[in-house]
Amino acid sequence: DLSLHLYSLYAEVEYCNGRFHNIYPTVKCIFAHAKVYRDKLRAYATLIKALGAQYKLKEATDMCFGVLSQLGVQRQSSLPDTSAVLRDLMALKSSLEKLSDVELLNSREMVNSDMVTAMSFLQPLLLYNFLSNGEVLLKIVFHMLYLTLKYGICEESCCCLSSLSAVICRMKDYDASERIGQLAILLLDKFQYRKYISF
Repeated sequence: DLSLHLYSLYAEVEYCNGRFHNIYPTVKCIFAHAKVYRDKLRAYATLIKALGAQYKLKEATDMCFGVLSQLGVQRQSSLPDTSAVLRDLMALKSSLEKLSDVELLNSREMVNSDMVTAMSFLQPLLLYNFLSNGEVLLKIVFHMLYLTLKYGICEESCCCLSSLSAVICRMKDYDASERIGQLAILLLDKFQYRKYISF
């Protein structure tokens, strides 16, 4: 309703101003009065960004996976081990290398609202874990790729592809890294996802 919307806007303004101490009581009020879980999502997104901005990366990551579990995405603790994720990522990498520009551009768009929201929550975790936790980063990239391939492309798919390109570059597979990076830019240009242009 209007009051929840105004409280959510206030929390976002306080985040933008760096007054993080004002965010916590605001979102607490939203959580107490929200009638359904979806009404809490905007407040959770702001709170997670505030935690990340304060370098409370584990807390932000754990909270995000808690939200994802409510949206039907597995919790971090249930994910396969790193070696299994890495193996599956390499298989996906091979498939993506063979994907033509036309095939990517003709891919269906993601319409499942829960999965679109899940991707928007996973995106900041790429940034939070890129330098701090390589194992979690691999699992996040894998999850985002899985959701993209299963449900379709969305704004955050280009971030997922660019992160995979960076991971593969670290493995010195430069040709594959370049190709997947090109796919990420292709999505960015096709759908004009300007907010992720720096990603």
